[in-house]
Amino acid sequence: MYQFIPREKVQSILDIGDFPENSRAEIAYRLFVEDAQEAVYVEEAGKLLGVVSIGDLERYYGGGNNTLKINRSFSYTEKTDEDKAAEFFEGHKTFFEFPVVNGGRLEGVMKRDFRYDIRQDQIASLVVSRHLKEQWHRKELGRFLAGTQARVVLYYMEEAHILRRLADGGGSGFGGEDEDVFWKGLSRSRWSRFLGEPDAVVDLKKEFGNFHTETVKGISEIVAMEGEFYRCADGNRVTLGNPENPQGRIIFYGPCTVAGAYCRDGQTIESCLQRMLNQRTDRQIQVVNRGLFNVSNFFSRMMTDELCEKDVAVVFVEKGWITEETARKCVCAGSLTDTFLSIEDLENNILDSPEHCNYKVNERLAEKIYHDLKERGLFDTAGLSGEKKRMQDYYVGSEIMSEILLYMERNGLLREDACGIKGAVALLADPFTDRHRRAVEAALRRVDRLYLFISEDSNLSCSLEKRIQTVKEALEDLGDKVVAVPAGKYLYTKRISRGIRKQRFCDADMEYDCELFGEVFAGFMGIKYRFVVGELHNPVERKYMDCCLDILPRFGLTVEEL
Repeated sequence: MYQFIPREKVQSILDIGDFPENSRAEIAYRLFVEDAQEAVYVEEAGKLLGVVSIGDLERYYGGGNNTLKINRSFSYTEKTDEDKAAEFFEGHKTFFEFPVVNGGRLEGVMKRDFRYDIRQDQIASLVVSRHLKEQWHRKELGRFLAGTQARVVLYYMEEAHILRRLADGGGSGFGGEDEDVFWKGLSRSRWSRFLGEPDAVVDLKKEFGNFHTETVKGISEIVAMEGEFYRCADGNRVTLGNPENPQGRIIFYGPCTVAGAYCRDGQTIESCLQRMLNQRTDRQIQVVNRGLFNVSNFFSRMMTDELCEKDVAVVFVEKGWITEETARKCVCAGSLTDTFLSIEDLENNILDSPEHCNYKVNERLAEKIYHDLKERGLFDTAGLSGEKKRMQDYYVGSEIMSEILLYMERNGLLREDACGIKGAVALLADPFTDRHRRAVEAALRRVDRLYLFISEDSNLSCSLEKRIQTVKEALEDLGDKVVAVPAGKYLYTKRISRGIRKQRFCDADMEYDCELFGEVFAGFMGIKYRFVVGELHNPVERKYMDCCLDILPRFGLTVEEL
């Protein structure tokens, strides 16, 4: 179940002398982000002094401390004890290795398979926190509360308390079975008990694999599907019993619990709540399921949905995302922990984590939410405006933000210097011509440093490496006034380059390219000018140039056509 890695193969053991205070955070950051290490093990005279985790580093970035502290009070086992490791991992869902320490010496670590989605979210949040000096989810939640017209209710669950209850009760009721495993560690009979119906897991497993999203301008929407378990339309999971002419809406945002990952359409929290509203009130209120099978992608929907004062936005968050200011701005921030703990046979209604629960848990959660909303008068929409507005029409999520920031770091674009006014131009440079040279010279009459972002389209006549080398050689006499780098994944993308070459319009991609450049590239690099240069002279290229001219000034950039 777990793999023991001896200390000789643990790559993140450092002597305290190699982990100085003035560069400690930078060393840890590189180990986590670039080398994919789980933790830094700090030793002194051959003894384990302490540990630094990804969470420790993120708290350092968000806390304004001068020094990254070494955690000297950490959990460990003295031998390769699978039972103790299982207990540790049950209580720490975001940890994927557990140190083995004997006589003060690190003998190695016990590892388990890590969840890719959790790790990616951790890394994304860490990268963004480093540069924004603030925890990503807290920042975005605060921004939503400051900008939305909807009345917002936040819910969280204290996962450690729930997992402790499961551990005290002997762990999951589905563990230790003798039957063959069918899916996600459970046999068919155990799935039948979890789902409350025989052999339904066959359809669930099949449809679960077909449940997916598509992303446009950074906004995740569920692809339409029609199944026994999942029906999705208009970008949402279907909620049963919606009224035809609603007077108000209750819109749910959140990860798997909200989306109803392991239940039928009629068994989601939203469908349960809709039934209660239909039966217990005379108000026509529509419950909307905007959940996703992802820890944070639902933020893209919150930020870009059209909401009004009559709407109630119910958002499932983690407790650590809520600050005092956040709590003041929302209608309420409530815990669902006691609701989970009140279920007598809880261990039979949860899979691997509280987020993955069944219809019985959903019914209890819906009951709790119904009473909370009723108690606060949130079903009443009298005097409230029904005019819908959206905060923005695109979204830069933490994963995209972190990828761009990593790209900037690796290309030396985040270094602070006194180079004066900065400008940028995106080029195919296939080939780099005298006209390009004249455009660069014209741009340098406006700026002190010009960044040339060279498209990474692999279907051009010359390779990226060759094109960049040619550009550098042609502009060598200009010194450090000109910097030529690959455009990366999110600027002058392959889709846009190929759309221009093949004269196929891709309006949403072009708009998002400009929005990303204005918000992220220009924002972090301090770019004030964007220059556009026609290379192929066709309608699609003209459209891209017009997008730059139209959108980028909204971000404070001056755009000039050369």
